[in-house]
Amino acid sequence: MTLPRILTVGTGAVGAIYSWRLAQACHVTTVCRSNFEAVRQHGFNIDSKKFGQETFMPNQVVRQVPKAPEDQPYDYVLVTLKALPEVYNVADIIAPAVTKGKTTVVLIQNGLGVEEPIVERFPDTPIVSVVAYIGTSQTSLGKIQMVGGETLVVGNYKPSPVDANSKIDSFVKLLEKGGCTVNRVDDVERVRWQKLFWNGTFSPVCAISRMDTTEILNCQPAMDTVKGLMSELVEVAKAAGYDFDSEEQVKTMMERTRATAMDYKPSMLLDVEHGRPMEVGVILGSPLKRAKALGVKVPKLEMVHNLCYSMNVHTLNQKK
Repeated sequence: MTLPRILTVGTGAVGAIYSWRLAQACHVTTVCRSNFEAVRQHGFNIDSKKFGQETFMPNQVVRQVPKAPEDQPYDYVLVTLKALPEVYNVADIIAPAVTKGKTTVVLIQNGLGVEEPIVERFPDTPIVSVVAYIGTSQTSLGKIQMVGGETLVVGNYKPSPVDANSKIDSFVKLLEKGGCTVNRVDDVERVRWQKLFWNGTFSPVCAISRMDTTEILNCQPAMDTVKGLMSELVEVAKAAGYDFDSEEQVKTMMERTRATAMDYKPSMLLDVEHGRPMEVGVILGSPLKRAKALGVKVPKLEMVHNLCYSMNVHTLNQKK
């Protein structure tokens, strides 16, 4: 039996974990950049509370996205790159590996609107959109630590012109063969909004203030900013047709943070500390664009977006 062929693009911590789990039932090629030599020689050294300890050797390790062989096209291109439309276009990066009529694009990325460049470039290609809840990091090149459990929410991206239901079902089965926890939903955008209520508030406020979540919770002005931002995001989601209750969402996010994310540094803060660009476009820019299109006033969101955008410009200028 021929195994499904998967190409993982952006194989850092999240990409390594899910490539490893998919390798239980698939042929996996990983695109690695900074960690290429370490992974090519030694594989990924993974320590996971949920899945155990193992050295994962992908079937193939490459530096850049390869052109798909005509006789062996990729069944899935799994994108776990950071979503940085200000820096690169994901669709351009994965284009050599996408074979029309054969390849499904799977997006495990943060934020809102990550599917848009894929639909624009590959309108006939099915999309599997995934929201990940996982705590994992690459502590050094090729060494992956995963704390706690993980859950993937997998579903339809409604604006896509292609019916991806059968492809979603097939991919979910592959994930489940690897022991992953998967929730299948009809409309993934609702889940992306809900994750954004946290990621679009705590993350930028932590990044701007350089404080972790515990410090934010103990600082009233910072908390006022988080709650004000969250209320605006909920209002935009409601205007987009999702029946969220602002007070309930704020309460839930605060309780969840106190229960599971104390002393935590969100990825935007870590990016600032390491001199990397933040995911401003998809976390703050997309909801801001939706707000303007829907006529919803979001002064706090606009200000925080502009500050974080400016921080990114500074970071990118430093790299020139």
